[in-house]
Amino acid sequence: MARLTSMSRPSSPRPKVLVVGWDGVRDDVLRELRPATIGAIADNNGHWWSTTQPDVDVAPTKTAVGWSTMLSGVWPDQHQVLSNEGEHHLFHRTPDMLSRAHGADPSLTTYGAASALIFGSEYGPGPLLGTGVNTLNWFDRREYPRGFADSDQLVIDAAEQHLGEHGPDFSFVYFGETDSAAHDHGVGEEYRAAIGRQDERLARMVRAIESRASFAEEQWLVILTTDHGHLDGGGHGGGSWQERQTYVVAGFLGDAPQVTWAEEAENIDIAPTAWHHLGVEPDRRWPCRGRSLLNRR
Repeated sequence: MARLTSMSRPSSPRPKVLVVGWDGVRDDVLRELRPATIGAIADNNGHWWSTTQPDVDVAPTKTAVGWSTMLSGVWPDQHQVLSNEGEHHLFHRTPDMLSRAHGADPSLTTYGAASALIFGSEYGPGPLLGTGVNTLNWFDRREYPRGFADSDQLVIDAAEQHLGEHGPDFSFVYFGETDSAAHDHGVGEEYRAAIGRQDERLARMVRAIESRASFAEEQWLVILTTDHGHLDGGGHGGGSWQERQTYVVAGFLGDAPQVTWAEEAENIDIAPTAWHHLGVEPDRRWPCRGRSLLNRR
C-alpha cells in the first residue's frame, strides 16, 4: 500500500465564522415564523436554543448592554455597560470577540458591518467593535430618512460583497430594522415583515459565501442571535419575559461536520463557540465566562 505523503494528505477545511445580529427579535415570534434561511441553518446539523437574559438588576434589556454581553462573553457585572448612555464602563477590558481572536492569531482576517451608532462611533459605550476588526463597513443610520430601514440595505450590500470576495475568517454583521419596527408598531405584521426582510438579507450572505471559488475548502459556522426582546406593543428596557427572551441559532453551510451541541446555551457562549471553531485557544487572562456550545465527534 502506498504511504500517504505530506504532499498528498488531504488538508482540513479552513474554519470560518459568521455571527449575525438581528436587533430586538423575540424568540417566540421567530419560532412561529421560522423563516426559510434561518431554519435551514438550524436544520443543517445545527441547533436552535431559546435563551433568556438575566433580570434587569443584572442585565437591563438595553441594546448596548445586550450586544456588549454577546461580543465580550461576559455579563454586565464585568463589562459594566448598563445602558445605552456613555457612563463609566469597562468594555476596554473586555473587548469584542473578533479583536480577541485577531490578537491571539494575527493571521485571522476579521470583518464587521453595521449601522447602529454603538458599533462604529463613540456614542454611548461605543465603538464596541475594536481595532482587531480589520475591515469595518459602518454607516451612520442618522443620515438616512428611514433610519435602519435604509441603512440596513447598505449593510447587506457591503457584507454580501465582502463575504463573497474576501471570505474573512471571523465576521459580525448587524441589522437593526426589526427593532425599529417593534418600537414603531409593536410585534405585529410590520415587525414580522421586517423579520422576513432580514432573513432574505441572511440568504444573500449565504449565497455569496456558497458562491466562493474556495467554498469547498472552507467550513463556515453561522451563528445568529439578538440582544433583547420587545413588549407586545413595542419597547424594551424592563424585566418582563417578553423583553428578556432571546435566542441563539447555530449551524453550518455546505457539508456539515459531525458535531454534538450543548443542550443549553446563554448569549455569553457565542464568543467561546466561535473561538473553538476557529481554533483560537482563549488566554486564561481573558475574563470570558461562557463556554463553547460545540463538540466534535
